[in-house]
Amino acid sequence: MRLLDQVPPSTPRQACAVPLTVKRTPSRTTFSNTLSTRKRRRVSIPSFDLEAELGIPVSTELAVEETDADRFVAFRSPSSIPLHTTPRTNRIAKSFGLLDDRVLTYAEGPTSPSETKLRSLLRRSVTELFNIPRSTSSVSAKANLGARKQFVMALDGPGISRDPFAFSMTWSRANCIGVAFRSDVYCQNLETREIVHLCRVLADDGPVHSIDWRDQPQSHILGLGTTSGKVRVWDALSLSLVADWSGDGSPVGGMHWNESVLAVGRKDGRVSLYDLRTPEEIREAKGHKRHVHGVKWSPDGKYLATGDHSGNVHIWDQRAANYLTIGDKKLLAKHNGPVKAISWSPWQGGLVATGGTFPDGAIQIFDVNKISTVSPPLVIGTYTNVTSLHWSSHCKELLSTHGSSWTKSQTLYDYPPSAKETPTTPFTNSMTVHSYPSCERIVSVVGHSAAIAHSCIGPDGCSIFTVSPAEETIKMFRVWAAPGSQAKDDEQGLARKNAIR
Repeated sequence: MRLLDQVPPSTPRQACAVPLTVKRTPSRTTFSNTLSTRKRRRVSIPSFDLEAELGIPVSTELAVEETDADRFVAFRSPSSIPLHTTPRTNRIAKSFGLLDDRVLTYAEGPTSPSETKLRSLLRRSVTELFNIPRSTSSVSAKANLGARKQFVMALDGPGISRDPFAFSMTWSRANCIGVAFRSDVYCQNLETREIVHLCRVLADDGPVHSIDWRDQPQSHILGLGTTSGKVRVWDALSLSLVADWSGDGSPVGGMHWNESVLAVGRKDGRVSLYDLRTPEEIREAKGHKRHVHGVKWSPDGKYLATGDHSGNVHIWDQRAANYLTIGDKKLLAKHNGPVKAISWSPWQGGLVATGGTFPDGAIQIFDVNKISTVSPPLVIGTYTNVTSLHWSSHCKELLSTHGSSWTKSQTLYDYPPSAKETPTTPFTNSMTVHSYPSCERIVSVVGHSAAIAHSCIGPDGCSIFTVSPAEETIKMFRVWAAPGSQAKDDEQGLARKNAIR
């Protein structure tokens, strides 16, 4: 029987002895707040010494000023109008213990020193957990050239051509260097330290302007060109003349081998191609109108990059016997100054870097495989003469050598500036390594007191020889390291192996 049936009819339901439970629906103002005063009283945090647990000594000056401000509610100044603006709101808030809560008052509560110390320790521990230092690769120039900024060996170079566009030094795959001194060419084997006088050109032939070693397997073959247009090939083992292509009277610019084919830049804008198997010129590429300084074959031998005195850069396709084009134009790149420095990437086919001298002073990086998409080049501005470029074989880094610098306001009429007006920048007379594709400067080392006119990279892809005609010195620097090599940072050991006695 239900309980209400036991009550006499005369007894009103309000006088029933059994109390009724009335469920009250809270108003909209009685919302739950997890940060209220009552709920804060229910939370108990066990006391422990976090400093001893983590083993982190904390000084008073390292404590971070903490705040109890709500992260979802903006902190308001004391002049702001609070939410409890009516007596009814104050009564409701007081009954639920929210009168002093920050949701209504927007004020910070007092923070004890122990709580501040605890939060500082927690914040420091989390910061150290996620702050993982970025390690430097042992292959990168930052870990090699940046750590040891001194040269490994130095040679005297009296009589080196002072022409800033001359290629007076080359380094063969057999670890032999060749250096041109006026009309003489000398060779030194860095393994045996033997120095050999290779040849001497006649006075009427003019000084030697460019030299270059052939690649393997005949890395002992050296080609040379003079300012009078003579082109000859010598054998460094037998000290004999292999070929003589002296029929052209146009002065020589840069030159570079592709197997048995030698490409030679000319002052009249032509690029002559010679083959050791034939006594005459096999082909010539026409497209430049000024002196061709930079000449460089791609590693696969498919493309030939050339740069002239006007700053024009062309890419010649050996397979099609014609220049690569962008639309109806045969011009790949345009610098505002003469282009001597050209380098192809050994790890990405079609990637080439070119550098300009005054008044350009910029490095441009292209991908010839994206010519049809008219992809804009990456540009590194230096406002310094870019005399040579070398890609690393072991990492995505590019080295550039530089001469004198200038300001943006200087023009052709006030260059070269006087010694007092010459600005000094991190690029001046330096070797600088850039990362790819970010183009960030990794390290700059001033290896000479004067301009670096030329440089060549070694067969290991790690070392660089730099030439400074004004200083009359040749220096070798270790820029990169081969992956997995256990090379020690011992300058004396390297000097004993390579020094001339």
